[in-house]
Amino acid sequence: MAGDGVWGPVTVVNAVREALEKLSENGKVPVKESDLLSYIDKVLVGVNAGRTDVVKALIVLETLGYVRVASSGWRERIIVYRPRG
Repeated sequence: MAGDGVWGPVTVVNAVREALEKLSENGKVPVKESDLLSYIDKVLVGVNAGRTDVVKALIVLETLGYVRVASSGWRERIIVYRPRG
C-alpha cells in the first residue's frame, strides 16, 4: 500500500490520489474531505498526513487536473476525482 513504494515511501500527493480513486469508485461518486482524511488515517499505513498536508496535496492534484474541489459549508470540502488515461 502507501508505504511500499519501490524507491521509498509513497508521497502524500500519491497517497491522496490513491485514496480518492478508491473512495470515489474511480470517479463515480464525490468524496467528502472528512471521509478522505479518515481513510488515509485508518487504511494507508505509513502515511503521516494531517489536514494541512491533504489540502496541499489536493491543490497539487487540482492543478494537475486529477480533482475538482468545492466547498460544502464552513469546514467541509467535496472532492470530485477525475480519472486520467
